[in-house]
Amino acid sequence: MNEKSHNRKFTGIKSLIFDLDGTLIDSSAGVIEATNYALWRLDEPAREADEIKRFIGYPLERMFKAFSNKSYTEFWRHFQEKARATVVGQSIRLNGSDYVLRELFNRGFRLAIGTTKIRIHIEKILAKFGWEDLIAAYAGADDVTRVKPDPEVFNKVLVLMNADRAETLVIGDTENDIYAARAAGLAAIGVRSIFGSGDALEKSSPDLMINNLHELLTILR
Repeated sequence: MNEKSHNRKFTGIKSLIFDLDGTLIDSSAGVIEATNYALWRLDEPAREADEIKRFIGYPLERMFKAFSNKSYTEFWRHFQEKARATVVGQSIRLNGSDYVLRELFNRGFRLAIGTTKIRIHIEKILAKFGWEDLIAAYAGADDVTRVKPDPEVFNKVLVLMNADRAETLVIGDTENDIYAARAAGLAAIGVRSIFGSGDALEKSSPDLMINNLHELLTILR
């Protein structure tokens, strides 16, 4: 698809819903530390960083089930105990995310976040990077009963933003972002992730695949 086709396809977009992990930020260092702490508390062996990274951006329970058959409730409690100190503190902005968000905001787009992170982490990450004034609405795992690929988080954000579905675009780095967007009746762009392979993302058939966030600035005018 050439640039003119891109522009036609996304004409009329006014609101953008971003995923967080792997799309705007990298919180992997803190997630790895919190995961291995929780596994240690359950007398489970530690996991290598690459084993954990491939689950980042997906529901936490999915990762836990791959590592243990013990109580997820206990794992979640220990994970969050450590995550309070590590996930926000060790999160970094992905290359270009700050510039792109600010440029899109200045162009008049309304920005939001729909993620599997919990609300307290979202709030602290927005504060850490000075994004509170850029983000019109956000929702996370503890704001919904079903996380992505269920569309609930995006539907909730749409209500919070009072946004029109036909004028809203999702940007995410996993197939769950795309499936959730589709189920919510939203257009979606897949951005190649810093975590793992992009094969599953491509197979989910986003409206467009991009290599980095900077490409949004040529697509969205």
